[in-house]
Amino acid sequence: MQGNTHILGGIATGTIYLHYVGPVDGEVLFFSGLMFGALLPDIDHKSSKIGRAVPLIDNIISSAFGHRTFTHSLLILLLGYWLFQTISLPVSLELGILLGMVNHILLDMLTVDGVKFLWPFKVRVGIPVGVKSGGPFEQALIVFFVIMIGYFGYQVYF
Repeated sequence: MQGNTHILGGIATGTIYLHYVGPVDGEVLFFSGLMFGALLPDIDHKSSKIGRAVPLIDNIISSAFGHRTFTHSLLILLLGYWLFQTISLPVSLELGILLGMVNHILLDMLTVDGVKFLWPFKVRVGIPVGVKSGGPFEQALIVFFVIMIGYFGYQVYF
């Protein structure tokens, strides 16, 4: 999936979360975390939004692990959760980052290539007839996310 799809997916997840779970302290931090977390797993790819912004890190991670392995795994989610337990960040930011990362990984599971969710095991999790990145289904998904953001955003704020 492309970066914009991941960002909109993260925002949609945030509005759905607020609708069903309730408000968070610091919604700006929450949505900032969602957008950052939605892009973070692709730090292993040099043409990603974060990879272009921080070129050295993407090369190191990509060389060490490859694409859609470590940064798209259950292990990175657990490490992120552990890290947030050891450092002091606002809870809304931590929650946003983790939800954004989960959303990113789930979206990439919809693609033909899938992800190595159980990395370091080589099992790839995905859909055999999955989405082609940038293809028509992804474009439809973007429209769906915009509708979800509008609908749930309206429910939360009005």
